This record gives sequence, C-alpha cells and structure tokens, in this order.
Amino acid sequence: MKKDAANFGYSSSTIVDGSLVTIVGIGNEFRGDDAVGLKVVRRLEISKPAGVRTIELTGDQSHLLELMCSTDALIIVDAVQSSAPAGTIFRMDAGKERVPENLMFFSTHSFGSLDAIETARTLRHLPRCMLLYGIVGKDFSHKIGLAEEVENAIDVIEEKIIEELDSVRAHQNVWK
Repeated sequence: MKKDAANFGYSSSTIVDGSLVTIVGIGNEFRGDDAVGLKVVRRLEISKPAGVRTIELTGDQSHLLELMCSTDALIIVDAVQSSAPAGTIFRMDAGKERVPENLMFFSTHSFGSLDAIETARTLRHLPRCMLLYGIVGKDFSHKIGLAEEVENAIDVIEEKIIEELDSVRAHQNVWK
C-alpha cells in the first residue's frame, strides 16, 4: 500500500503550504544511548528539505514548550526505555494520542519531553501536528557512543522522517 499524507496523521487542515516544520533531537551526548535523538537530527541536518529546521535539545526540556508555540509541525526524536528490544522505533501522533505510560522517555532532567507535551496539551498550545519518535535504548550509563542496535536504528528513523516530510510536501502541493 502506498503511504500518503493521511497515513501519517496529516490532513489538509494540519499542515499548509508555508508551514514551519521543526525536528528536535533530545539527548545527552555523555549518557550512551540517550544521544540517539541528537545523532538523528545531525544526520537530518544534511538531508532535510528546505523549510525544515533541526534543533538539538540537550538541556532542560521545558524549552520544548517554546518550540511548540513557534512551529506548525513538530517532530521529536528521543531515546526511550521499554521492554522492547534495543533499537525498536516507536512512532506516535502525540497531538492526537497520549503517550503510553509503559513507554518511558529517558531524561536526566526533572522536566522531560512527556511533561512538556502534556503541559502544552493542557494549555492547548500543541502545534497543529506533533509526532514523537522514540528509539529504545540499551545503555544509558556515563559513556560516549551508542549500542550497536541503537546505532542501526538511525538509518531507519532518518528514512522514515524523510518519507514523512516528502508526504507533507506532496500533500501541500495538492492543496495549493
């Protein structure tokens, strides 16, 4: 089945031509697999289409609240802890559904990405489109470098995000 914009949670009223799309990679370079979100946005910086900005968020994730108010579409990439195998990729439309409680986003800060999302939801400040990608990590100890399974997920998630962005662009051209 060919994937189209509707299969990715977009509709003609979600993202319109000229919308600002922001991709945020969250992580800590010095906590093993927690760096995967940062690595993904670094790769996307090279291959992203025009009109898409990438941001690395390494500190307090309350800054996500500001980003949610300054973009039309937000894609968040972060490491998660789960009983699923390391390298497993979860994708959620965080604007339409709550993140499952058994999926824990790793954070060394007291205010994490899920806190930011739910605060924005309560305040009705979610962007028109908000996707959340979580990559299951294996080792979050104090070290530099990713587990092999997590490293292998980077190519897959980069491809998925580029497909989503291409679908949005194709969708925008239909609705001009």
